[in-house]
Amino acid sequence: MKYRLALFAVVVAVVVICSVGSAALRVSPEMELLAGVLAQTSWIESRGPQGPGNEYYRALKEFFSAYKDHEAVVIARRLTEKGFTYDAPPAFICHLGTLPELPVLYEYSDYLVERAGGRDKLEDFRLALADLAAASRFLDFFARWEPYLEECLQGIRESFREDVVQAWLTEFFGWEPAHFELIMAPSMFPGGGYGATAWDSVGNPLAFQIIREQGTSTGVPEFPTSADLELLTIHELGHSFVNPSLEAYPERTNKLRPLFWRVREVMRAQAYTATALFLNEQVIRAVEVLAARELYAFEVGEHVVEYNADRGFYLTTFVVEQLEHYRANRSLYPTFQDFVPHLFDQLEVYAEENCTWLERFLSQFVR
Repeated sequence: MKYRLALFAVVVAVVVICSVGSAALRVSPEMELLAGVLAQTSWIESRGPQGPGNEYYRALKEFFSAYKDHEAVVIARRLTEKGFTYDAPPAFICHLGTLPELPVLYEYSDYLVERAGGRDKLEDFRLALADLAAASRFLDFFARWEPYLEECLQGIRESFREDVVQAWLTEFFGWEPAHFELIMAPSMFPGGGYGATAWDSVGNPLAFQIIREQGTSTGVPEFPTSADLELLTIHELGHSFVNPSLEAYPERTNKLRPLFWRVREVMRAQAYTATALFLNEQVIRAVEVLAARELYAFEVGEHVVEYNADRGFYLTTFVVEQLEHYRANRSLYPTFQDFVPHLFDQLEVYAEENCTWLERFLSQFVR
C-alpha cells in the first residue's frame, strides 16, 4: 500500500523506532521459484515492476526464460488465465515445505482449492514446480544470490520492531497464532503485501505475510521499512485473525450484501470481488487505524482513515467506532472472536438504516 511511504514522514516526528533483529523476516527460495515462474506468464503484465525491475529480478527472470515450455510454466499460465492470481499463488507456497521436495506441509485451504479449480490442480502445480527446481538447479542459482539478498534485508531488520507488532496483534485480538512469518519477495510487485493463513494438523493457525518489492528500483531491491513496514505487517498478518473470525458466519455475511453493492465496482477493481472479501478488508483497515493511533499518533490514524475512504472503504469510521467499543469492553469480549457477533449486529443495523430498498434488491445478485 503506497500511502505508507507518506505515512513514515508523519510518524518519524512522533515515534522513535527501536532496532531489533528478526529471524522470521527472510527471502524464501520457494517463493522465489514461484516468482520466477510467474514472470514467464501474463501475471507479470499486471503485477510487474515499473520499468525493467531490480537487478535480482532481472537475473531471476532471465534464469527461467530458458524453461518457458516447462510444465510448471504451462500450468502457471493456465492458472493465471483462470484467475488464480493476487494472493492465491503466494498463499499456495505458504502451505508447502522446503525445496527440493516441496511437500504439502499444511493441507490446502478450501479457499485455495476453490481458486485453483480443484486440489488436483494444486498438486499438479506443486509437483511441476519441484521438477523445474531440480531440472534447472534453481537452488544453486538462489545460493549465489542469497548473500546479496541478505545484505538487502539487513537495514530492514534493524528498523523493524517485530516484537512490538506481534505483541500488539496478540493483545488486540486476544490470541496468538502458532507461527508468525514475514517473507520478503524481491520479485513480486508493486509494493504492499499479501496475507496468508495456513492451519497445522491440530487446527492451530499460522500467519504469513508476503512483502512485495516497491517496483521502481533498477538496482537493489527496495522494500518498506520502519513504520511503513510495521503498519503493513499489522494489516497483512491481521488477516490471519480477522478472516477466520468473520468467515465463521457466512449467513450473516450474506445479509450484508447491500453494503458491498454500493461500492462493488471500485472494490472489484481492487480484487475484492465478493461481500466476504470486502468485509474482511474493511475490518482490517479499521484495525489498522487503531494500531496507527496507538503505536504512533492520532493524526497518523486519521491519515489511514482518509486514505481508505478515498478507495471506497466508506465504513472505516463506523467500524473503528465498533472496535473502540470492543477495546473498552474486553471483560465482555475477551477475544475478537467473541466480539464478532456484536459487530455483525451493528453492521446489520447500519445496513437497515442506510441502504435503500433498491440496493437491498439488487444486492441479491452479487456474492
